[in-house]
Amino acid sequence: MRLSAIRLLIYVLLFSFLFTACAGTKLTDTWVDKAHKGNQLSNILVIGFTFEGNEEVRQKFENSFVKQLIAAGIEAESSMDTIPSPPDMELKKDEILDAVKKFNSDGVIITHLVGKDTKHTVTYQHSIHSSSDLFFFYRSAYDRRGYSRSSETVYLETNLYDVKTEKLIWSGQSKTFKPDSYNQMFNDLVSKVIEDLKKNNLIPQK
Repeated sequence: MRLSAIRLLIYVLLFSFLFTACAGTKLTDTWVDKAHKGNQLSNILVIGFTFEGNEEVRQKFENSFVKQLIAAGIEAESSMDTIPSPPDMELKKDEILDAVKKFNSDGVIITHLVGKDTKHTVTYQHSIHSSSDLFFFYRSAYDRRGYSRSSETVYLETNLYDVKTEKLIWSGQSKTFKPDSYNQMFNDLVSKVIEDLKKNNLIPQK
């Protein structure tokens, strides 16, 4: 009995380690307007949109993006106080342009939730018995111990627009497996987006 409990504990710890190790954010696909490379932006308006209408989550995202852009030497502003989330979840061009004018932005970055995927997994631990009689199978089914896990994958899309031309100049899709928290997910995503923008010479290298 003690051996079975030890085995179960080992399986739980191993599964937890593998589950945690796989957690994180990845940019799964990116696109860049090659003609715009080298025309660096210096003042970006950040819009976090359609986070299921959750204004608190939107604020966390925009604050994370603004903070990391400023740390990278880019002027940045949150849109939270100037562009409230509309009930119909459709951004209004005039509101964006008014905010751009207010902050003198030359770029607008918009991130929105594409979707979520939640999976539930049950893992069983089987005891090893030497007996193979009929009642062994009953006991095996009855004594079988297991544990369940839920894993969530969050998909976001981030688009960067040039204010002067009003054209899309960079786009990236991201996938976050098992986000520990919104803050961690946003910090991971933003750092990867900024790294790719630097690589494509859309913002200055600090």
